[in-house]
Amino acid sequence: MRWLKRLLVLVIIVVVAFGAYAYFQIADYYPNTDDAYVHAHVVNVAPRVTGHIVAIYVHDNQLVQAGQPLVKVDPRAYLYDVQKAEAELMQAERQTTAIRANIAGAQANISADQVNYQNARRNAQRAAALAAQKYLSVQQADNQLTAAKSAGARLAADQAALAETQAQQVLNGARIAAAQAALRTAKLYLSETTLYAPIAGVVSKVDNIHVGDVANINQDLFPLIGNAEYWIEANYKETDLDRVRPGQSAEVTIDMYPNHGFKGKVVSLSGGAGNAFSLLPPENATGNWVKVTQRVPVRVLITNPDPKFPLRIGTSASVTVDTGGAPGWVKALRPIL
Repeated sequence: MRWLKRLLVLVIIVVVAFGAYAYFQIADYYPNTDDAYVHAHVVNVAPRVTGHIVAIYVHDNQLVQAGQPLVKVDPRAYLYDVQKAEAELMQAERQTTAIRANIAGAQANISADQVNYQNARRNAQRAAALAAQKYLSVQQADNQLTAAKSAGARLAADQAALAETQAQQVLNGARIAAAQAALRTAKLYLSETTLYAPIAGVVSKVDNIHVGDVANINQDLFPLIGNAEYWIEANYKETDLDRVRPGQSAEVTIDMYPNHGFKGKVVSLSGGAGNAFSLLPPENATGNWVKVTQRVPVRVLITNPDPKFPLRIGTSASVTVDTGGAPGWVKALRPIL
């Protein structure tokens, strides 16, 4: 009977040793962590204008769709800005009509002045020739020359007036462009008095605001948690990451739904351990250094979200990554161990 006891002890030792070896093999091929939390895209709803809140269209924890109105800020002041900008643009456009009429009149005057100047110059030339032959007095010739110079001066004056009017047209064009930009800006601000949901999701902490409150520009009113994509921020021990790569599949268990499994995919591994990004990272050059296993965030995308099991950001989860290449006996023993 003694040999049977020894054999039994030996078998137990072998089984325990094999079980421990199999456990570590499974942990190597299927690294797991329960230091993991649910995340999603969070948009802080904030107005781009300042004013009193006159309407709130949603309530706390309500599901909203992209483009759905959320909050309305008093639009009256911004409506007045639009009306003012429209009036200034209209005035500038009317000024354009007047300037164009002035340009047309100046061009007509220049055309007439050119004809008069050419005639006056020819008359002056003929008068000078006749005066040289004593057929015309010097005074008469001088009068014709003076008339030609006067016609040339009128031509030059009208050309200068045309240039000035054309310069006014350029300046008025810039004024119109500025008025158009001011009108577009005023309309933009008016449209911003109603805040719409940029993405689909769930609004939270809406009860913190009330009708009559003053909403300041870029002031966060409440968060909107998107429901289009969820991921797990899994904090793995650095010693478990030698086989983890982006693209590998993962199994995710949410503590809120322990009997429902989610599928995941490794998207990325952080470029540093979690404490490397803390406000006061540890200083190991003081002589009091103690080696501590660090944790590195791994992002795992949930690939099969289920509306029947809605996820909540910040809730706890467990993640197991399938690194691939596991022997058949490891795969077989994994459900047992």
